[in-house]
Amino acid sequence: MLKLFALFLVPACFAGSLQLAPLEREFQALTAGFDGRVGVCAQDAKGHACINAGRPFSLQSVMKLLAAIAAMDAVDHHQFRLEESVLVRRQDLSLFHQPLADLVTDQGYRTTNADLIRRAVIDSDSAAADILVSKLGGPRAVQACLTRLGISGIRIDRDERHLQTEIAGLEWKPEFVDAVVLKRAIDAVPTARRDKAYRAYQTGVRDTSTPDGMTAMLLRLATGKLLSGASTKHLVHVMEQTATGEDRLKAGLAPGWKIGHKTGTSGSWKGVTAATNDVGILTAPDGGAVSIAVFVADTKASPAGRAALMSKLAAAAIRHYGTQ
Repeated sequence: MLKLFALFLVPACFAGSLQLAPLEREFQALTAGFDGRVGVCAQDAKGHACINAGRPFSLQSVMKLLAAIAAMDAVDHHQFRLEESVLVRRQDLSLFHQPLADLVTDQGYRTTNADLIRRAVIDSDSAAADILVSKLGGPRAVQACLTRLGISGIRIDRDERHLQTEIAGLEWKPEFVDAVVLKRAIDAVPTARRDKAYRAYQTGVRDTSTPDGMTAMLLRLATGKLLSGASTKHLVHVMEQTATGEDRLKAGLAPGWKIGHKTGTSGSWKGVTAATNDVGILTAPDGGAVSIAVFVADTKASPAGRAALMSKLAAAAIRHYGTQ
């Protein structure tokens, strides 16, 4: 185990650190005047630089990383096996983005817990995440795991099925696993009800994270202080293969840097996108770890504009990292 931890822990005398005060000033300059509400935090062993550090922001698909952390914690406690066979049936599916659905036949699709974790994080597959949450005992069980691990400022209250339908003014029904049936139901929701549901989602505290809560958790993960050495290595490696959000934090990387991350994006209603997120672990060429989280809320900015802001914030964190 000590050898595994050595992959993540870098002696302070060798690793660089963030120049916190100038970084926070640059964060302020980059976010000033941006349409909507922005929360950003970058953290290393010496401290953090943040904007709106303690304000809650919707997680959206970042919750899939939480499901993966809870699953890996269950592995550590011998309650879960990565190689365990899982039969996915049609009724187990979720909604919206779920590539896994294309593989499920009338006889189902057999996979493993490890594959579900990979799909939830790398592909942001909602079915994979919801199946993991269900196997772990539901959102309350996942939240209980986070609490036991000492994670604060982050809460998970619903799986993707229930969150996304409630945002649209509906209650989840089993028949919504059929995308055609779901779309028909959403299209039939009266505008006034959708307005009310969307406002409730924008202002609610369920399924949210604060920027500093997220970076604190990610830094503990990066440095082997959240999970076992083997589980840390496995999950960080999965995060480094994330296929979504190539134009967000990852686009701000400098040569020699790498990132393991998880994105999250809500739908839009009347031109306003409630949540566009990217959170992750930046690894410097010297092996030092910087956790970073960017949440963009309630904005009319284009997807490209939101992504560009995130890449600039990541680039700023990297520029302000070095030996002191």
